[in-house]
Amino acid sequence: MNAATPHGGSRKKRSTLLLVGMLFLGPLLVASLVYYGSAGWRPTGNVASGMLFDPVKELPASELRGVDGSRLGYEALDGLWILVYLSQGSCEIECRKSLYDTRQVRVLLGQKDQRVRRLLVAGAPLPDPAYLSEYHPDLLVTTAASAGSDFVQAFARDRQGLGDEEILRLDRVYIVDPLGNLVMAYESGFDANGLLKDLQRLLRLSSIG
Repeated sequence: MNAATPHGGSRKKRSTLLLVGMLFLGPLLVASLVYYGSAGWRPTGNVASGMLFDPVKELPASELRGVDGSRLGYEALDGLWILVYLSQGSCEIECRKSLYDTRQVRVLLGQKDQRVRRLLVAGAPLPDPAYLSEYHPDLLVTTAASAGSDFVQAFARDRQGLGDEEILRLDRVYIVDPLGNLVMAYESGFDANGLLKDLQRLLRLSSIG
């Protein structure tokens, strides 16, 4: 009887280690399966307002900088959903409408707004800093020049072969997931309610970010 005791203890230890491992890895595995393994998490063509990146496209690494040249730390975006708006020029009527709409979409998320940040990738001439500070204090702003051509080109989607400035002039809004993947694109003049519904669906079905 005594000889069986060490083996029983070993089995108990192994079971304990396995349980601990499942507690740590289980949520990650489930999140991965929900996010990548299930067709249900992603909006399909007949329910989505935006255009899907199929498959999703990973954004290249880039040292983003603010309009003042200061480094825009990735920690400000790490693990969050991002509404990225690419705009060429000084941000006039259409640009300001898109910024207003994305701001309102984030506000209407309610308590889930902390899972989402907004990023403006601006071409030249740069938007008026006073306007951005007054009306969009939560907006992170970087320049297309500092982001680099590879970063801008990643947003081309169905418009391959365009130059950087042409991509900026598309005036599109994009959803980027917490892993840095481009998920959806929205044309200039997009339906803000449609964007809101798509984003709410993604936040509801995704366990990350």
